Amino acid sequence: MRATPKVRNLSRREAIFQSKAQARVIASGDWLTWPELNALLPAVAEQRSDGAPDRYLDGAIFSINYEGVEYFPRFAIEARTLAIAAQGMQRVIAVLATRVNGWGMALWFESSNSYLGGKLPKDFISSEPDAVVQAAQEEIDGVSHG
Repeated sequence: MRATPKVRNLSRREAIFQSKAQARVIASGDWLTWPELNALLPAVAEQRSDGAPDRYLDGAIFSINYEGVEYFPRFAIEARTLAIAAQGMQRVIAVLATRVNGWGMALWFESSNSYLGGKLPKDFISSEPDAVVQAAQEEIDGVSHG
């Protein structure tokens, strides 16, 4: 009988943790709404005749939903060409999608990773895509990251 309150408390703690983690991700400022992504990458919008976001844009980018708004990672966009950084992003998404949803990917990209020397994967997806893909694979394979 006492297990039930513990389960409720654990569930409540998990909900609080999840809410704080999601707020931290959004507060990073590295997330774009569809209109913001559309304005930054007009070529992407031109591919969509109805102007609505394709849920995964052919696996090149992922999204998260926060308070009813869909957000896309700014770090998925290659700064020099203003194109989706498909070189590494598609490969990382393919690896992570085997075990986590968009929020799991968001938290992974926004968290320090010992395989990347304690750095954030989002900071290296354009410059060192192979290292980020390997770090993602290590995560999925269950290798401890410190």
